[in-house]
Amino acid sequence: MTELISGEELRRRAVEFIAQRAQSPARAWPRFGKDIALVDEDGPAGSLLFACRTDESMSNPMGIVHGGITASLVDTCMGVTCTAQCGGVPTPTVTMTVNYARPVPLNADILVRTRTIRVGNTSGQMQAEVFLAGAPEEALVTSSGVYAIKR
Repeated sequence: MTELISGEELRRRAVEFIAQRAQSPARAWPRFGKDIALVDEDGPAGSLLFACRTDESMSNPMGIVHGGITASLVDTCMGVTCTAQCGGVPTPTVTMTVNYARPVPLNADILVRTRTIRVGNTSGQMQAEVFLAGAPEEALVTSSGVYAIKR
């Protein structure tokens, strides 16, 4: 099992990976610097914090953020965290579970906290929580995922 790296080092590696990803011709949502940003904080080892502003383009027919948007957001955040934890190697999603506890509102500032649970030789296990900025105790969405490590 790989030891968790410090929050500061994990963030540095994530910044490098995000910069490389920005050079890709792929324009899938969410896009760093436009839709999502890495928050500058010294969090716990194996953990990162991301920020996103929801808007009307993310709406489902009920007037809240569509679950697929939220799933894409947590998958991206957990994938970046796993890739950074593994030194930049590709980490495609193997499985992911998303639990919708509360509606994610439109026109709101939300945060995604990722946590590295375990990283082995061939896979990494991640968790994520989505919450409103200023209300970290009230998870809107929780997620867990397994990511393949392509060394």
